[in-house]
Amino acid sequence: MIVTEWSSFNDQPYKAKPLLWWTTSSHKPLYTPACRIVDNAGVLPPLTELLDAEVGRHRTISVRGLVVACQLNAMARHHRAHLVEVARVINALTDDQRALLGIAHHDPERTYERVDRLFNKLSDVLDAGHPGVNAKWLANRLATAAVPSEFRMSSSLAVDGTDVETWGALHGDATTVELDGEAADTQLIEDGTVPKPKKPARKAFVFGVGADGRKQYTVDAGARAGHRSATNSRAAGPYVGYELHLAVQARDVRSTNGIDKTNLSGEVPGVITSFSLAPAGTHRGKAIVDDLIAAKKSGEPLDDVVWDPGYSLCKPGTVHHKLAQAGIHQTFQPVTHQRGMRPFSGDALLIDGQLFSSLLPDGLRDLPSPPRGASEAEEETYEAKFNLRARWRMMRHAAPDADGATRWRCPFCSGFLRSRSFPRTMRRPVTVPLVPVADGCDTCCKGILTAQAVEMAWWQRITYGTTAWRISMGRRQVVESANAALKGAFVDLGRGFMRVMGVTKMTVMLGFTLAAYNLDRIRSFRAKHALDEQGQPTEKPKQRRARRRTGTWADVIDSAETPPD
Repeated sequence: MIVTEWSSFNDQPYKAKPLLWWTTSSHKPLYTPACRIVDNAGVLPPLTELLDAEVGRHRTISVRGLVVACQLNAMARHHRAHLVEVARVINALTDDQRALLGIAHHDPERTYERVDRLFNKLSDVLDAGHPGVNAKWLANRLATAAVPSEFRMSSSLAVDGTDVETWGALHGDATTVELDGEAADTQLIEDGTVPKPKKPARKAFVFGVGADGRKQYTVDAGARAGHRSATNSRAAGPYVGYELHLAVQARDVRSTNGIDKTNLSGEVPGVITSFSLAPAGTHRGKAIVDDLIAAKKSGEPLDDVVWDPGYSLCKPGTVHHKLAQAGIHQTFQPVTHQRGMRPFSGDALLIDGQLFSSLLPDGLRDLPSPPRGASEAEEETYEAKFNLRARWRMMRHAAPDADGATRWRCPFCSGFLRSRSFPRTMRRPVTVPLVPVADGCDTCCKGILTAQAVEMAWWQRITYGTTAWRISMGRRQVVESANAALKGAFVDLGRGFMRVMGVTKMTVMLGFTLAAYNLDRIRSFRAKHALDEQGQPTEKPKQRRARRRTGTWADVIDSAETPPD
């Protein structure tokens, strides 16, 4: 028997427990929803064909039985993704339920051994390289199967990554590991160096060098060293494990004036539409960009991605241009080296990734961003100048052509500004801002200009720094909420949550957890908006006025203090 996780199975490991967590607040069993997720995912036919053989002794636990049991285990809040817990779930099922799942000749004493053997065989099949059948396919199909089509209500996604430590033990101090990954330059380490320990640290033991040329610090052959940001309970620094990239549904931008107003769509459930688990330090663009493009090509209405500098810092050729070519826009915060004026071949100014009129006043060309942690009043002070500059922006006249080239019109021709130096612009409404221009200017521009794709790598639909951009960028908070839920509120993805090793096995176990999380988000969204199973509003019960209490302290004290007649 190949044991894939550490467990105390010698001390009564998987005796049937009373599964009180199988019932919700409305006392509806979760057995049926778990089976529905697995059936809707459509993963059983190809897996059964690859795992089951016509000859030999028949398996006592079917593929369906294993997958449903894993999903049932994940339905509980604060569960552990351990195979021994899956064995406990199987032992706690009734005989009729086990028969429906294809579990025959049940022996409680051998359940863990059988679950472990089948899970290892499943992992081998997913690693075998069968076309379209792998761990990411299985996990993402399970996660999305928990979301009914009527709750896919947005064409925008918020993307972020979070650390997942490996179960393998690190022999040494984490501060001594070497950040040798491709993402080392995009992880925004504050001072550019790894923090040094306050006391002498034992150098981390290196087990070897993997096929990717990176050092292996644990017995987990897939885990690598990476950097993670600080939290309230942990300082920033290196770790060994994986990075989980989540794409969470976010609200759409319905309309915007590009300056100080942005109207967002209604609230949408913050479900995870796709995810990717990659070794820590892996290039972030390579970890998630191809998945986003594949989702777009498969027919998903994906138009906008909101993410942090960890992704936008990647080279434009690996992220920005690939998404733009696929018709996916990005909303992000440029960092220091991405800001400022850049050379441009046409009659315009290229500042912060946006084209502005060459007549832009000098005082609006180099604007500082609000400091980190600034109050709302301070942000509005900085944004006031960005809002003024946004009126000088050029308007895109045509969508990108086959080569990515775009055409642009100046703000005076587009109707954003008026000037007495250009009499034809004075015919526009008085609500259009009137601005002065330098003496001697008799033309606002030289006509429609063309910008090549290489020049517009960091362009955004809403001009960076404006109030409208801040509102749009605020949609990223939904993925932060998902990260927080997976790090404490729903489950705790800390070390020990999974006692399996390797990206394949961990991805499979995460698929069940994220499917259960999506189901929890849908359930919460329905309750908040009083929706039925089909997403339609239900009649709210009449609010009855509470019966007024008598004989309370207030009544007694008031009557006692009232002077007699």
